[in-house]
Amino acid sequence: MLVESMTGYGVFTTDKKGTISSWNAGAQKLFGYKEKEIIGKNASLIFRQKDINKHKLQNELQKVTLKGKVIVERYHVHKDGSEFWASGLIFPLGDEKDISRGFTFIARDLTEKVEFEKRKDDFISTATHELKTPITSMKLYAQVVEQEIKKSGNKSNLRSVVVLNKQLTKVMALMDYLLDVDKIRKGKLELKKIIFDMNKLIKETIEMIQIVSLKHVIIHEGKVNKKIYGDKNRLGQVLANLITNAVKYSPSAEKVIVRSDNNTQETVISVKDFGFGISKTEQSRISGRFFRTSAAIEHKVDGIGLGLYVAKQIIKGHKGKLWFESEVDKGSTFYFSLPQKI
Repeated sequence: MLVESMTGYGVFTTDKKGTISSWNAGAQKLFGYKEKEIIGKNASLIFRQKDINKHKLQNELQKVTLKGKVIVERYHVHKDGSEFWASGLIFPLGDEKDISRGFTFIARDLTEKVEFEKRKDDFISTATHELKTPITSMKLYAQVVEQEIKKSGNKSNLRSVVVLNKQLTKVMALMDYLLDVDKIRKGKLELKKIIFDMNKLIKETIEMIQIVSLKHVIIHEGKVNKKIYGDKNRLGQVLANLITNAVKYSPSAEKVIVRSDNNTQETVISVKDFGFGISKTEQSRISGRFFRTSAAIEHKVDGIGLGLYVAKQIIKGHKGKLWFESEVDKGSTFYFSLPQKI
């Protein structure tokens, strides 16, 4: 009765081979098949042909057998052949002796949510592109005005235009992040790879941030013994983001430690702070778009939650990994690795 009442969720069971053995009213509403039409058929019937060719259902069932529970998000197919995006859960179905006899699927339609996210992304993309040119012009004019005021010696007006320039720099940085997110979404984030010295890049990045970070001492430990093949500017962006975050999220600390090392397989760079840390409940969402931790909100730390998302995509584009370790009130260490190709 409980399962049948869940009309907002498709709930069905299969045997160990994926043959459907039960089908609730929610599944009929979601997929379009009546119970008598689908019982005894293989669950691959509601998968796209390209996913069937890749043995997606079998792979998922195998994963459930090994892990016990799997959360999935993927396209499914209605009875009429139309596709929709769904989120769901698959877990093992056992008998009274806990012997596996099949699987339980729970699914819900997320098409409306996905379409809303697309409309939101399209709006942000259009607005960002439209605002980029006028804001760039404002920045250039502000720099000209700053130079003219410096010549006149008017210190009062100079302070105002310096503040204006700083704020415009922040806005332009935000625009760049939004443009990067748009490129990532469209699969157009280009990486211009060259051979370069990672030690030099780390040194230059630390020096750049140290100029404006008066309270923290940024310490560099270790050395990369081989040159890197990658996009120097983009990797510098990742490094700058991690160090800047370390400074922002540890306002009471006095140091940030950047560590570099490499072996025959990979180069690993880490940035360690001694700040707020990240709670375990928030760690799985830390690299999501626009996500900000409760500590960041509580302590009014500047940011919009895009830096780590972009950084992760850049590292992914280099076939590397980005991960972290963190403990509340003790700090965080962020790592990224790059495969050693040279």
